[in-house]
Amino acid sequence: MHDLRRIAVMAAVAAAPLACAAQGEPDWLVDTLYGGGKINTVLAVVALILTGIAWWLTRLDRRISRMEKQQRTP
Repeated sequence: MHDLRRIAVMAAVAAAPLACAAQGEPDWLVDTLYGGGKINTVLAVVALILTGIAWWLTRLDRRISRMEKQQRTP
């Protein structure tokens, strides 16, 4: 019984994006972003932000690893 409930929840979660995609884009979104060519700018800014976060996390991980290594060796 517990497994059946888990399967039902997983099926509902998997079907949720399909229901949203069937509705289509709102008119205001098409007019403002797609119509004016601003979607490329939005995507570029999002990509730049994600790249910056990934770079910062990599740098932070290297610093922490270096500090852990210094702490282990006397």
